[in-house]
Amino acid sequence: MQVAIRPVDVWLFRDGKPFTAGEDHIAESTFPPSPFTLQGAIRTKVLADKGNPSEFARKGQPDPEVGYGDNFGKLRLCGPLLMRCKDGKCERLIPMPADVVKVGKRYELLRPKSNLPFATNLPNNLQLLWARTGERVSEAKNWLPESQWENYLKGQPPSQAVWAEDLFTFEPRFGIAIDSTKGTTQEAMLYQARFVRLKDDTALWAEIGGVLLSTKGFLRFGGEGRAAIYEAIQEPLQKSLKPLSQFNAANNATRFKIVLVTPAWFSGGWQPRDGDWSKIFGSQVQLIAAAIPRPLLLGGFDVAKRVPKPMRSFVPSGAVYFFEADEPVKFPVDFALTETPDEVKEQNSNSNAWAQIGLGTVLIGVW
Repeated sequence: MQVAIRPVDVWLFRDGKPFTAGEDHIAESTFPPSPFTLQGAIRTKVLADKGNPSEFARKGQPDPEVGYGDNFGKLRLCGPLLMRCKDGKCERLIPMPADVVKVGKRYELLRPKSNLPFATNLPNNLQLLWARTGERVSEAKNWLPESQWENYLKGQPPSQAVWAEDLFTFEPRFGIAIDSTKGTTQEAMLYQARFVRLKDDTALWAEIGGVLLSTKGFLRFGGEGRAAIYEAIQEPLQKSLKPLSQFNAANNATRFKIVLVTPAWFSGGWQPRDGDWSKIFGSQVQLIAAAIPRPLLLGGFDVAKRVPKPMRSFVPSGAVYFFEADEPVKFPVDFALTETPDEVKEQNSNSNAWAQIGLGTVLIGVW
């Protein structure tokens, strides 16, 4: 089921850095939220519809649909992605891929270049990404709409983009810490948090499977349990929002690039610990180059166990990996570019449990 998720007021999606009122004064936000935030909201909704989530947490027994802890049961997620609806037409948006740069008023693509007139210190003989232009190049910080995905994945630079200011704004608000035992404010505990306010025609898109969920309802979404309304996307609009795997422009190709549209985790930071990508692809491939923005720190709070989750470094959405293979590679429909920590695998029968809840979702193109 594809759904659109809209805020009732504003949202708060804290980044992974620890925050304590009185010790820190600004709580930063990240947007769009990670798949962890989405799975927490959907699991809570499913359990609330069944009865008392607190009783479920106390028993600590896996639910057949949504599991428990790092066991996600039958839950399957894709997203969340930004979505904009105008004039009866909706399209999804992703952060501008890191291999897209701005040259004057146009966009150009970075490509691996091997015959450079100088040496680099890139690891594993990776090639430098190079723009085929002598003009000044700057970072492209906008959002890539769905109407541009197909051409981009075929190796053509985007012809248009969407500014973040046209989709959402950050709204700073002040607060003061509350003493939970007394229900009163605490002295010298002022703080500031950056909330997210979506424009009227903007929502979050997600695909949810494996659980029984009504076609419309409320969610507790993000920090402070802020309210959201979700609603199933109906035909014929649902058909126009085709699965991301159908955008694959590189099936049976030997040179391809993979663009992360949701964050991914790897045992070696930005790649597998041993640098062996064949475990993920199931065939021999070689990493040629990569365009990777700064790491994204994600942690959170385990509501069931009432303890903070470990904070980990993730490769953010927008990262691009360039590969070559000895033989044409055929990608499965549910292909995801991510690993799962061993401690999570131990609790889940799915060896790639984090892909199950939407991490490492990709678009695949040629270069």
